[in-house]
Amino acid sequence: MSRLSSSLFPSSIPIALVSMSTLIRFLAGCVLSLLLFCSPLEVSAAVVAPADGIHVVGRLEMNLTLDQENEFEKKTLELAKITRDRDPVTSYSSNRDIEHPGTYVFDEIWPSQQALVDHLNTPHFLAWWDWVKPHLAHDLDVQIASTDAFHSL
Repeated sequence: MSRLSSSLFPSSIPIALVSMSTLIRFLAGCVLSLLLFCSPLEVSAAVVAPADGIHVVGRLEMNLTLDQENEFEKKTLELAKITRDRDPVTSYSSNRDIEHPGTYVFDEIWPSQQALVDHLNTPHFLAWWDWVKPHLAHDLDVQIASTDAFHSL
C-alpha cells in the first residue's frame, strides 16, 4: 500500500487504502477507490474527483454500551442535520448494519473531493469525530469512487 501526498482527512482519522482494480472490477468501469488507512490519508493532486462528484461509503465498527449507542445516534443525527444545512453535500446518510451490531455505514455523495475535504475540517465534523474516535473497535473503513462509476442494473 502506498502513501499519497496531500491531506484529504484530518490527521486523527485512521484510514486504509484498497487497490483501484478491485473496485474497477466490482463496479465494472472507471472507479477511483480508496479504502482509508489507520493513519492520516494523504491524497495527491492526481486523485481529483470528476465534475460530477465522489461517492463515499464508510464503515465504523464501534464498541458502545446501550447509553453510548443512543448518544452516538443523537450526535450523528445532529451531525447529519448540520452537514446538510452548512456543507454542499449532495446526499448524506448513516445506517445501522443489522447483521453486525455496533457497525454503522455512512453513504455520502459530494460534488467534489474538495467539498469532502472541507467538510472533514469543519468544527461540527471534528467535534463528532472527537467523540467517535475513542469508541472505534477497528480502523475506519472508507471507500471513495467517482459517481460516474455507479450505474443502474
